Amino acid sequence: MTLRDFFQLLRRRWYVFAGVLALIIVATVLMARDGGSYTTRTTVIFTLPAANVLTPESGADSESVITFAGVVAAQINEGLEASRYSKSDAPFYGAGVREGVLVGLRDEGNQWATRYSEAILDVQIVGRTYEWVAIKQRSILAEIEQIVASEQSGGVADGERIVAHTGPLTLRIEYISASRSAQVMAAAAMLVAAGLVGSWLAVSIDRRAQRRRARRARTRHAGAALREPRGTTA
Repeated sequence: MTLRDFFQLLRRRWYVFAGVLALIIVATVLMARDGGSYTTRTTVIFTLPAANVLTPESGADSESVITFAGVVAAQINEGLEASRYSKSDAPFYGAGVREGVLVGLRDEGNQWATRYSEAILDVQIVGRTYEWVAIKQRSILAEIEQIVASEQSGGVADGERIVAHTGPLTLRIEYISASRSAQVMAAAAMLVAAGLVGSWLAVSIDRRAQRRRARRARTRHAGAALREPRGTTA
């Protein structure tokens, strides 16, 4: 097929190309209107009793305290292992999550090996509305406090209980959205995809129509040949 044949085909099947283009444009507009997400990464630090989180003697690097923080995280996650990424500081929304919660012990290792050096829980929440994220944040922090208390309720003196501290500066909820340049690039990519899909579909439909016409022509030709009177021999 030459380039001229291709453009003639598109002119015959313009409605196919236009239909695909319209669908892609509608999908792109809906995605753009969907907007971004609200997210927060709240930090909960576990320390020894009466310890300051800012001092080296806080006990946050103690193996027993780290283990305790891991127990709290396991109960929050109902025994399921939290998802892990190649980098511990990778944002939850970066994985394409639009609504969800991720609670895990801060891991300074990598995707092949874990390394927990401090008793710090990262509570990551992503949602479509500020209110949903705020409600989830309060609910999870309250659940952490309840688990910390219940795990130490039997036989542990008040002065010996591990304490959970929420980082006040990590309570903020942020709005994340794609930049203008990223939106333009995404729209351009969608238009290119529309051109490719529309062209392929137009060519496929046109070739199928040509094959049907060819079959009908052969059928008519064969029927006409059968109806032709045959000569008689003396």
